[in-house]
Amino acid sequence: MARILTEFYCATTGGGCGGYFKVFLRTNMFGNYTIQCPNPKCEHHHFRYVKEGVVTDDRHNVRGGQAEIIVGLKSTFNDTPMHDDPDYRRSKLAVLQADFLMMRNNNNN
Repeated sequence: MARILTEFYCATTGGGCGGYFKVFLRTNMFGNYTIQCPNPKCEHHHFRYVKEGVVTDDRHNVRGGQAEIIVGLKSTFNDTPMHDDPDYRRSKLAVLQADFLMMRNNNNN
C-alpha cells in the first residue's frame, strides 16, 4: 500500500499558526479525516475529506463517516512551504527584489 506525502498550511485566518507541515496519507484512505497541526502551541484541527489518499477541497461530510485524527509530522513543521512551487518562489523573489531596490534607493539619497 503506497503512501502520499501531503503538505498542509495551518492558516491563521482559520485559527491556525501560519506554519507548514506534512503528513503521510495512504492510497486506500477514503472518508473524513482530521489532520492536526504538529506545532505544540497550535494543534489546530483541519477537517478534510480524503479520497484515494488525496485531500479534496471538501471538508467533513455526512457520507464520510467518523473522522480519524492524524497528527502531522513534527520534524516537517516549518514557517515556509517545503513544496517546490514556482509561484511561491516568484513571489519570494519579487519581495527580495523590492527590498533590494528600496535599500539601493535609500543609499543613493
